[in-house]
Amino acid sequence: MKPTRSMKPVSGSLLQNDLSPATRLVALALFVFAVALTGGGSRSDIASLPLLRGFAALTFFAMLAFVPAAAWRGIRFPLILLGLLAAWMFVQLIPLSPAIWSALPLRDRVFAIDELLGTGDRWRPISMTPTQTVNSLLALIVPAAALLVAAAVPAGQRIRLWWAIWAFGVASAVFCLFQFVAGPRSLFYLYRITNEGSLVGLFANRNHNALLLSLSILSAGWLAANEIASRTKRPLIVPMLIGSMVFFLLLILIIGSRFGLVFGSASLLFSYLLVRWSYRFEPKPINQARGRAHRRASAAAPAARPARRILLNLLPFLLVAGLVAVFYFSGRDNTVGRLVDGDGAEEIRIAALGTVASLAKGQWLLGSGFGSFASVYQIVEPDALLRQDYFNQAHNDWLQLPIEGGLPAVLIFLAGASWIVSGLVGALRQRSRPLGVEFVEPIVLAGAFALIILNSIVDYPLRTQSLAMIAAFLLVILARLRPATGDSAPRG
Repeated sequence: MKPTRSMKPVSGSLLQNDLSPATRLVALALFVFAVALTGGGSRSDIASLPLLRGFAALTFFAMLAFVPAAAWRGIRFPLILLGLLAAWMFVQLIPLSPAIWSALPLRDRVFAIDELLGTGDRWRPISMTPTQTVNSLLALIVPAAALLVAAAVPAGQRIRLWWAIWAFGVASAVFCLFQFVAGPRSLFYLYRITNEGSLVGLFANRNHNALLLSLSILSAGWLAANEIASRTKRPLIVPMLIGSMVFFLLLILIIGSRFGLVFGSASLLFSYLLVRWSYRFEPKPINQARGRAHRRASAAAPAARPARRILLNLLPFLLVAGLVAVFYFSGRDNTVGRLVDGDGAEEIRIAALGTVASLAKGQWLLGSGFGSFASVYQIVEPDALLRQDYFNQAHNDWLQLPIEGGLPAVLIFLAGASWIVSGLVGALRQRSRPLGVEFVEPIVLAGAFALIILNSIVDYPLRTQSLAMIAAFLLVILARLRPATGDSAPRG
């Protein structure tokens, strides 16, 4: 009788053939490319969204099928929260009886119109714009796929995720250059509704481009610090990364984003300090012979060090101040001019803040439905604030979240914020003692989360698919840093 071959044990993936580490990195690169090229807008009518979400769905199921379940262990909690958010969106789409629905805030006006039209017995869902809520539900497939793609990267190679963020920033910066040369109506503007005349890069909104460049500055800072402390010397990497940080800030000054100017400058100064600090951990040659001349030079060096140290510490501040001054006195339309002189948009948003806050107060329990803000705001919009254009978003996600999602969405957000804070605290506590370059990564990660949180006060970054992907990458990096994973090696 012919002997049968024993089957290999299943490692936790749906299929027996796991993807190799190289294949997982290729999948990461392809995913970043696709999302960066098609996911730079927040509107629901963008033509590329079906292609993007179809690709993200295929990627999601491919990762489930071919990558062992052990890879998802560290991101179970973010995946659970994403599933809970999707479940709540689905609940908002369940039709309710007229008696229950008409008792919800702001529904009485719509119910009165239904009665006038003879359709008062019509069942309606919690969401006042069901199609927009369906769009929000479908949008979750991109961050879900991003979590799985990033988690599939081998744990010891999580620095590849930082490189992916930096590369995304470089690609958007290159598009900025093309837009600057080709003009506002060129094919390099990928979205029909955009900030015309501004350098939006791979986005529809200049503020989102500025946020990406600020995050890329932080990424470049950590990558440079890690390279300095590495024993594998690649002489061009550090100058390239430092040069990219200055280039990103130059673009931010041209883009016209006031948030980008403030936090891009802060990111550059912060990254510079981290890079300077990382030189303490640069590997030194072992048993290096020291001649008499070298010892004399070392003895004479302390006299010259204070002036050099002061100059190096002041260099980034002088650079930022000089660039800001040059752009302000240039007389051209740029970020510095908008920050100092304003453009009128912020006055309208401040004037509407009271109305938006009252909406949040009225919708705090169940919400008006994800994606419904623009329609709901028009119901309560004061006559004094009526203009030709309209509020597509609240430009304050801290208020828009309770308006659209109600208490369940706020609780999900608080659970996610608690997980992030506890993870950062745990990562900082478990770093090496005495402090080493490994201490830099959780600090940079905290800075990246801070940028997104602060930007959400004046904008809506996570409603853009490509920035949601970046946030998912940051969550996976945090999961790798948490004490429970036991992984602290930044390099692959």
